Formats: sequence, structure tokens, C-alpha cells
Amino acid sequence: MAITKIPGPTNLTLLPKIGSIQSNPLDFLLWLYHTYGPVSRFQAFNTPVIHLADPEAVKHVLQENHRNYSKDTIQYNSLAIITGNGLLTNDGTGWLRQRRLAQPAFARGRLSHLDQIVIPSTQSLLTRWRQLPEGHLIDVDAEMMRLTLEIVGKALFSIDLSKDAPHLTEATLTTLDYIVYRVKTLTLIPTYLPLPRNRAFRKALKTLEEAVSQIIQQRRKDRVLGEDLLGMFLRARDEESGEGMSDRQIRDEVMTMLIAGHETVASALTWTWYLLSTHPEIENRLFEEVHTVLKGNPPSTKDLENLPYTAQVFTEALRLYPPAWLITRKAMGEDEILGYSIPPGAVIVISPYVIHRLKEHWENPEAFIPERFARDPEGTSHRFTFIPFGAGPRLCIGNQFAHIEARLILAGMTQELRFTPPPKSPVVDALVTLRPRGGLYMSAVQRTSNSLK
Repeated sequence: MAITKIPGPTNLTLLPKIGSIQSNPLDFLLWLYHTYGPVSRFQAFNTPVIHLADPEAVKHVLQENHRNYSKDTIQYNSLAIITGNGLLTNDGTGWLRQRRLAQPAFARGRLSHLDQIVIPSTQSLLTRWRQLPEGHLIDVDAEMMRLTLEIVGKALFSIDLSKDAPHLTEATLTTLDYIVYRVKTLTLIPTYLPLPRNRAFRKALKTLEEAVSQIIQQRRKDRVLGEDLLGMFLRARDEESGEGMSDRQIRDEVMTMLIAGHETVASALTWTWYLLSTHPEIENRLFEEVHTVLKGNPPSTKDLENLPYTAQVFTEALRLYPPAWLITRKAMGEDEILGYSIPPGAVIVISPYVIHRLKEHWENPEAFIPERFARDPEGTSHRFTFIPFGAGPRLCIGNQFAHIEARLILAGMTQELRFTPPPKSPVVDALVTLRPRGGLYMSAVQRTSNSLK
């Protein structure tokens, strides 16, 4: 028989923590785990919120009984203000249809040619950086956003966003930060009210809307649908009705891919560069592998199998700083998890940031140790202790795309430069993704010869 009472803080206990919960939700979730164990509960107004920090519990929600847990939560409903009913926020049969339509764009055969897009874009960035004065501080966070947006534009939509990338990334961050504000403050204020924050959001969203509309309309005008993701959406037909996707649905999917397809990888790369800058012995080993295998040549997707340490470095950065640090679901019906009763309507909170730090499953979890993934590609013996891109049927469709893209960028840039540590340690902001507050400013040191520096 299930235990009905789940341990957790009372409202009185939480009251003094409200401010810190909003400013640092990561510490709050870690506190819940360390104080109350792998399953804990608290109230958010009239809604029970259940925090799960156990791989078996995570597996149950995200895979074994996933049909009982919907994305009808404030997290995804707020994101839908931007992305509409795209893959990230869609649920049910509509989601499954869209997933099947998009899946071929991420097939292994297509990803094998990703280097033809990633490497020229990376080389263009490096060329621009070479023109900077020595010691110039680069906002690596902003630059990775710009680079990954350019790559996703070419890879999925066959368009060059290099000129538009700076203001599109700024618009992306403005819209996502607005969503975080709404979630943290639980505000229900309509976005159309003429408040300063609302006006900034609507202006940024309009910038993104116009870019997406231009992408779609230009493709229709060209009358050549193409073989990329956009072409797949434009030629898609419903098996029963024969109808194509509506303009609104195409807009939602393009918007979702543009935003989710670049911000998550950019976040992971930003933290990878930070970790390498503060661990020179790991950075040296990474360069040694890249130099030995590539011999000064640009990396290709075929080279990646010979760059295992490069993969381990990126994977370990994903463990410590998973971009999608929060996963939420709503229980549609009653359930039981680890002997506890889960009531209908309860919001389930799963944090990869916490899961990746469970001492029961990770040795020295706070340390940056890429070699741990050499011993076990998944890091531990339990699949659901490493979930940087989610898990189960809703595993991120761009999972492999992100891994290949990031490793190519990592190898290509490591050949030419290394970063000095930032003037001060960055503060981790738990926004839609994990980002360094105020950016991450570091100087790049060009390698003057093919030798360890």
C-alpha cells in the first residue's frame, strides 16, 4: 500500500526562502534533496509540487508511465507564448505526428554531413576573432549563441543568418528572459498591456516572428521545397485527410527549432570553455588529442570516432551544466512512485542539475572529470542518472545533432586557441537554460605553433 505522506517543507518553512528560491532555484532543489530525500513535496498555492531526485522515479515518469504525465505546466505553457504548439511544448497525438515528420531531418545520414556547415561557420568566427587586439575580452556566451544560430539556420533551413545572428540572438534572450520572469513571479498579467517589460518582449518577439515568416515565405516563393527540415514540413501531408501543415503550425515548428536548436548547444559550449579555462591540464590533454588526430586539418564527422577525449570533455560539461536544467510534468491521474501516492494534478519537478550530482551514483560529483565517461559512456550504471537532453519518448530530437555539432566546434577551435580564465567566476543563472549572469568574458590566446601551450 502506498505511503500517502511525502516528506517536505511546510509553507511556514518555505516562507523565508521565497526570495532565494526565485533567485537561485538550483540551490533550493539541492536543499530539498539533501534535506528530505529523493522524493519530496511542497505546496505552490493550491498545487502539490513533487520533486524527484531518484533515477528509478525519473524513469517511471519520463518513460514507463509517461502517458500519465503531460506538459501542461507553467514552464511549457509559458514557453508556448513564444514557440506556439511546436515540438517542445506540444503533447499527445499532435506531438507524435510532428515528431515523425521532423525525425528524418535528424537521421544519421544527414548528420554525417554536418561538418560541411559547422566548420566553415566556426572558421568564420575564428577569422573575426583574429582581428581583435591581444587580450581583448570576448563574451563567449554571446559568441556561442551567434555561432550556433548560424549553424542551425544553415543545417535545418538552408539559410544564412550570419548577418542577422546578433540581433536575433538578442531577441531570443529577451523573449526567454521574459518567460523566466513570468514563471518565477507566477504573473498572469496579459502580454498586451503596455508595460515596459511587455513592450520589450513584444518587440523582441516581433523580430523573431518576422525572421521566421521571411524564412517560410522565401521558400514558398522559390517554389523549390528542398530536402531540409523546412522542406519536409512544407511537403508534409496528413495520411487521412491529405491536408498539409497550416502556416501557423509551420511557424511554430520553425520558431521552436530556431530557438531550442541553438540556445541549448550554445549554453553547453559556453560552460565547456569556462571549465577548460580553469582546468589547464584537461585543456592540454584535449589539445594533444586534437593535434595528434587532426594534424592541423579541420575536423570532419569521420574524425569524431578518433577523438574520444573530446567527446568526454563535452559530455562531462553537460553533466555539470545541463542546459535544460528543469523538466516538469503534470500528473493526469493518480499514480505511485517509490511507494508514495501521487495525486492527480500534482506537478512533478525533475532537475538534471540535481540528478547529475547524486553522490550515490556519481563519484566526486562536483568535480570536472571527463575520464569518468571513458569508463562508462553513460557515466554510471543507471541510464536515468544522466539526462541532459531529457529521456524516454520525449528525448530531445536534436540530441545527436547537438553532440556532433559541439564536438566539431570544440575540436576546431581548440586547434587554434585556448581561453584564459575569466576575471571572476561566473554566477550561474537558472533561466530557460543555464547561463552565466551578465555573459562570460574571457580572452582567447592564439596558438602560435602546433605544440602544447
